[in-house]
Amino acid sequence: MSEQKKKIGFTVACVNEFARKYNLSVQEAFRYLFHFKGIDFIKENYDVEHTLDFETILEDLGMMCRRNGEKTSMLLKQKKHFRS
Repeated sequence: MSEQKKKIGFTVACVNEFARKYNLSVQEAFRYLFHFKGIDFIKENYDVEHTLDFETILEDLGMMCRRNGEKTSMLLKQKKHFRS
């Protein structure tokens, strides 16, 4: 399997786990992570992040999103914003 396919698969898995943890659709989770640079974080840190368990990865994503403007409880308060 190519490195690019591995990274895509890992990104999809991260989005799915994030969606499951926060009770979002996969589309909502992707939009949220894209908006707050979580997708960029996954891509840029794949070499380390793919070696970690999903609990740790989700903690890392949460920290990254907060650093990029997400406020505590914003995910639940503005969930409608990430729906189409």
